[in-house]
Amino acid sequence: MREILYKPTTILIFKRIFIILSVFVLSFTDLSAQSIKMLRINEVQVYNTNNFKDEYGRNVGWIEIYNTGYGKVNLAGSYLNINGVEYRIQKGDPRTIIPTRGYMVFYASGISDNGIFHTNYTLENADYVALYDSEKNLIDSLPLNRASMAENVSYGWLKDLDRIEKLTNLPSTTPGASNNTVEMISRAELFRQADPSGVVITIIAVMVVGIALSLLYLIFKYMGKYYIRAARRKEEEAKGIKVAQIDTKEKGSDQALTGEELAAISMAIYKYSEDLHDLENTVLMINRITRMYSPWSSKIYGLRQPLSKK
Repeated sequence: MREILYKPTTILIFKRIFIILSVFVLSFTDLSAQSIKMLRINEVQVYNTNNFKDEYGRNVGWIEIYNTGYGKVNLAGSYLNINGVEYRIQKGDPRTIIPTRGYMVFYASGISDNGIFHTNYTLENADYVALYDSEKNLIDSLPLNRASMAENVSYGWLKDLDRIEKLTNLPSTTPGASNNTVEMISRAELFRQADPSGVVITIIAVMVVGIALSLLYLIFKYMGKYYIRAARRKEEEAKGIKVAQIDTKEKGSDQALTGEELAAISMAIYKYSEDLHDLENTVLMINRITRMYSPWSSKIYGLRQPLSKK
């Protein structure tokens, strides 16, 4: 009997474990796919003669990838592609993990056996650089206009004074770092410079608070009036329904009591009064009513009591 009960229970437990593991794996895969979509090709240098060097001391072109998200991303199994020529980033190397808001540089040396970060092509004839995931879905691409590129000048994303990013030749090469090397003054700092005493911000704050309180007052005021009117309307409607019901009942009762019905009721009352007499109309029958004894009905308490002599 125990074996019969044990087997279904064991199967049920394994089914639940399988479902939980499946959900976990699917969730992890989905999160990884979302994280890898946060990558972008941030900076590229095509003509490098005396600028950034690789670990072998050579001046070669390079590609920088930036993780714009807030989670680690593993590039293993992904593809770097130029003009249809692809380079697959090998698996098994922990250095292929890009940290949060981090950078990773690949050298376009054309010698892939120099290491995992060396591609099998160079950038001199490249019209674009593209990044694909392990299933060859496009993540990001960056077009290259070689005619506008100079030696030892990199090309990538840069914020202008209006904080809008655009692709342009960068003022300095920054592999493994942000392209925005010029210090940007924050809007708060600009406002502080325009209003050093703080009078304008104080006036604005008071106006905003006053307007907000006024709007809240009007909202609650008219909402209260609306709900009061609605309640009164419902009450009047309820009263009107009751009055209409009473009138309907009265009208219905008047219409129901016809002459024949009134005659029948009168005959019934007359017959009932006759049944109260046993013999004839001249004899009055009195039924004795028994009551419980009460001191209030006793006659002895209504007589004068003799005075007692002491």
